[in-house]
Amino acid sequence: MNALEQLIFLLEGVQITLSVSVLAFLLGIATGIPMMLLRAFGGKLWELIVEGYEKLLRGVPIVILMLLFYFGIGVRVPFLRDPFVSAALALGIRSGAYQSQIFKGAMRGVGEDQMIAARALGMSKLRAFRHVVLPQMFIIASAGLGSEYALIVKDSAYAFFLGGGLLDVITRADILRAYALTEHWEHPYFAYILTALIYIALTFPLATYLDRWGSRKKKRLGI
Repeated sequence: MNALEQLIFLLEGVQITLSVSVLAFLLGIATGIPMMLLRAFGGKLWELIVEGYEKLLRGVPIVILMLLFYFGIGVRVPFLRDPFVSAALALGIRSGAYQSQIFKGAMRGVGEDQMIAARALGMSKLRAFRHVVLPQMFIIASAGLGSEYALIVKDSAYAFFLGGGLLDVITRADILRAYALTEHWEHPYFAYILTALIYIALTFPLATYLDRWGSRKKKRLGI
């Protein structure tokens, strides 16, 4: 199998890698924003609960979470025996802990004046948050979200330990490595070099774009 054939074989796993990563990223947003709001407006008890959740999830290695869902909780919850589900769920709830911090910083960047001004114009608190605060918050958070997306894509490689036929990029790389050793190829680890380049292509351009886009938007809006 030549270099081009190896690359094509690896690229066939990109869809799985991106599917797991995008689903986890969206789950992170869906949990990160509510946690940020609970911390900000839920009172002292909710602030302590969210803070404990964040410290717990950020302190546990992601591979442990994946193994816990797949081999532990999956014994009682059958749908977690799907490695795709366990990997995406583990990455998503861990990402929520990080994104909560990202949105917390972005919320502070927007400041209370925006909410006060919107309320003075007759908007309800919910409407003011949705139409005034939230869009600016995403702009401020764009660089952090780009970095978090890149982290999720890279950490999705740990799904390799779950097995179960999840043929993502890193699993396909290991298949090529095993085949290369069996066939006595001259460069048995060439597939891992290609894999590294694929992960760079999946993370660096979008993270860089979001960083620059956010910077332009903040400059234009004066925030």
